[in-house]
Amino acid sequence: MSDPIQSISALLNDLSELADVEDSPEWYLRSYLVDYKRTLLRKSSSQEIEFATGALMRFCSEALDKNSALYRDCAEIAQEGAKVGAQLKAAGR
Repeated sequence: MSDPIQSISALLNDLSELADVEDSPEWYLRSYLVDYKRTLLRKSSSQEIEFATGALMRFCSEALDKNSALYRDCAEIAQEGAKVGAQLKAAGR
């Protein structure tokens, strides 16, 4: 499994210039990714991660072209994050 934290950090670096345009999809995506990264780092509950994963994917589905590399990167990050949530759930958290 890839590390979702590293994947998020790499994508945030890639988005750095594009995300400077206020109200652009990349600008909003940066905010979602920062929040998602914080949630994954906290690892407080599987439910919190499931909710955050759902929110990230809803945004990506609504705001990004599903054929774009950016969408694929987001989907991969969400999939990796969901695995973290599943591990917490298996541990009773």
